[in-house]
Amino acid sequence: MQTKSLKPGQQILISRFWNNVTAKADATAVLVKNPDTESKYVYGGVGPMGMGGGAIVVTPPKYSKITWDDAGRIVAEITARLMDAGVRRGDRVALLSWNCPEWVWTDLAIQSLGAVSVPIYPNNGADQVIFVAQNAGASLVIADCKSQADKVTSTDGHGLTAMLFDNLTAGSQHYQLRLHGRKEGITFQNDEAVLSLSPRAQSIFNYLTGQSSGATFMEATPDGVKPQGVTRKDTAKLIYTSGSSGVPKGVEITHGNVACSCESVYEHGFNFGDEDLYLSYLPLAHVYENVNGMGICLWNGVTVAFCKVEEVGKMLPDLHPTIVLGVPLVWRRMKDKIQSQMDAAKGFKSKLIKWAFAQKKGTFKHWLADMLVFRTVRNGLGGRLRILGSGGAPISPDVLKFFQSVGLEIIEGYGLTETSGAIVANRPGQTEIGTVGFVVNGAEVKIVPAEGDTSGSGEIWLRGGVVSPGYWQLPEENASAFTADGWFKTGDKGFVDANGRLHITGRLKRLFKTDGGKYVAPEKIEKAFDNAAIIQAIVPVGDSKPFIGAVIFINPIAAKELLRAKGVSIPAGDADAQQAFFAKHELVKEAVAAAVKEANATLEHWETVKKVEIIEDAATVENGLLTASQKVRPTEVMKRYGDRIEAMFVKPGKGN
Repeated sequence: MQTKSLKPGQQILISRFWNNVTAKADATAVLVKNPDTESKYVYGGVGPMGMGGGAIVVTPPKYSKITWDDAGRIVAEITARLMDAGVRRGDRVALLSWNCPEWVWTDLAIQSLGAVSVPIYPNNGADQVIFVAQNAGASLVIADCKSQADKVTSTDGHGLTAMLFDNLTAGSQHYQLRLHGRKEGITFQNDEAVLSLSPRAQSIFNYLTGQSSGATFMEATPDGVKPQGVTRKDTAKLIYTSGSSGVPKGVEITHGNVACSCESVYEHGFNFGDEDLYLSYLPLAHVYENVNGMGICLWNGVTVAFCKVEEVGKMLPDLHPTIVLGVPLVWRRMKDKIQSQMDAAKGFKSKLIKWAFAQKKGTFKHWLADMLVFRTVRNGLGGRLRILGSGGAPISPDVLKFFQSVGLEIIEGYGLTETSGAIVANRPGQTEIGTVGFVVNGAEVKIVPAEGDTSGSGEIWLRGGVVSPGYWQLPEENASAFTADGWFKTGDKGFVDANGRLHITGRLKRLFKTDGGKYVAPEKIEKAFDNAAIIQAIVPVGDSKPFIGAVIFINPIAAKELLRAKGVSIPAGDADAQQAFFAKHELVKEAVAAAVKEANATLEHWETVKKVEIIEDAATVENGLLTASQKVRPTEVMKRYGDRIEAMFVKPGKGN
């Protein structure tokens, strides 16, 4: 299959944004919390039965709409402020913030200048933030709050300057009124705000909205500087791999990579309309959210709302989104919560739920079950969900089947930072559990077997318009990971079945060998525990050891439900104290032992887990045990709990 052409005249994301600003001027670009929360009283002239008028309380809507025109004018002001700060074409500018409209608007302003954005995870420590910014060659870091800015300003000698979103938006009347309800300095006529732009921002707005949709995008420049134009070959952003181990590497994502990813979505069977609403909560520093989430929504003019990951459960019924992306851990937690609520049902309700799940699809009884049970579940998630995506790690079949049973299809895909996110995905309505689907249009997959291997399985190589040109200033890494003819060597193992669907079977580099000479793939062991709700994360260990052991982190939701069902009181205290309580409780240990027994029944005898070490800590992004995409970091786990791991392999009565 031929890859997409990178001819200069093709549209890129930033040109699509500015086209939407004019073509969809009055449509809603972003939903934000309404800054006007004060109820108003409207007095009527005539009341009931011709008597005196009464007061009607008018409560403001919970969310207010930011139009595409508003968004464009805010971006123009931010662009002007960045230009004043010296940002020019090709400069790298770091973004250090949780998901919010300001993040996206600043990213668009950076692209409007022909500069390169460098997203950084907001939960990274100061050392990591400074490393990424310096490695990218950024001199400016833009943050959402002082505590984030302090990560680069509290240490001298690294040559970094920090600015806040507040600095960039201070002069924007549209921003101050629409997002914060601030009216200082704003003129009103007949109760309508008359909003204006600063002279430079107005000039930028006119220039960027006046460009033809079919022409090469011309970046905004200071007076007297001729624009060079931004094409698909130019770098749009440097996204650093979160990595489960090792030093982060900056992956060059071009404007063409992003455009090809957005274009391939339609060709893969997805579509978007004016009624769609996307909920953004996964970190924008991750390629999955940055390109497959926010990028595709900007490209297609989809309305977006933002929240924190811990707010998702509340925001789904509040906002009624139609599109949500998640990583397997998010979907697992959502499934466990719904399941626990169902399990708590008593009497007739409990019998009705069990009956509903027993009905065969396509029958009248299943239709009735959907009306009585499954529709209630969907309504609890907002009632409008139609596109649900899962990526970042393999998702358990039992989670996919559960959501399918309640009428929701989670579409699993596969991709990496180096492929600008998803390059393989199931098609809507055609999900086949156990596969990650078909390669997207404009891309190719090749399976490269090990020497002498005739099984059809091997390393997955990928090529196409979504594949990055390489790592930032790492020539040796590029020579190792990318071929001269454009193939990216993923390091993942898999095979393509007779129907053209890709199956992922593991990682090449994670293979380890017991001292008995048996090779073991940790992924196979991890997959055997997919259905073990009591286990949040598992790290198999045993390289050069006599048997396989495992480090286990407890799922607090499942543990709490288990203990409550057994009549055990959960002690008061913070999450850390409760996590330790769960890990030490005998009923939880018994549940882990049962899970180990069930998983071992699916493994070869040399792969079976002989001993486990249950950790009292939770595995979180904040404590460094999970990546931003919610995958466990095996190297960090083995480093942090090395003594306890070694103790598993010490024979009783023997010293270290």
